[in-house]
Amino acid sequence: MLLVDDHAVVREGVRRLVSQLEDMVVVGEGSSGEEALELVTRRRPDIVLMDARMPGLGGVQATQRLTSDHPDIRVVMFTAHSEQELLWDALDCGAQGFVLKDSDSGTLVNAIRQVAGGEPFVDPRLAPDFLRQFSRPRQNSVLSAREREILQMLADGFSNREVSERLVVSVETVKTHVKHILAKLEAEHRTQAVAIGIRQSLIR
Repeated sequence: MLLVDDHAVVREGVRRLVSQLEDMVVVGEGSSGEEALELVTRRRPDIVLMDARMPGLGGVQATQRLTSDHPDIRVVMFTAHSEQELLWDALDCGAQGFVLKDSDSGTLVNAIRQVAGGEPFVDPRLAPDFLRQFSRPRQNSVLSAREREILQMLADGFSNREVSERLVVSVETVKTHVKHILAKLEAEHRTQAVAIGIRQSLIR
């Protein structure tokens, strides 16, 4: 397991917990999303316990890149924040687990074991609200006007750079919009998103 958190005391606490378990071992530690990407390539962990919010490349963005580049790696998002939107963002980016930092050690261990076994895990205190929302369409499941505009530009063959220049926004902003488009349409890549958009008459 790889630990990624910008607070050394958090990493130390988790490392001590894991050291008492026979079925887990910490193969590396990082303090940023950038370090997570580098360490995953070198250490090849099965599980990454990822802090959701860190300076620089945050955990959600790092998770998106990790799960895209290393689909066999499972990510448990570890955070002090309980906002539902953060939960959705984490799961949309490929995280299989979501645990609050003030959870007891048993909950954290269960989360890691469950995700390692291929099953998703949501912190019990968030699960009821999450399941209620999951059972009905998300309120923001319909593309916004800007997202439809960007999807149309993707269908027309524009690159992220060209979209950013046309809309006078940063490339990172375009990437964020594309990420949300893929998540809302439940598409794995741009081509599939465009096909879905045309099929649903969201674009021409």
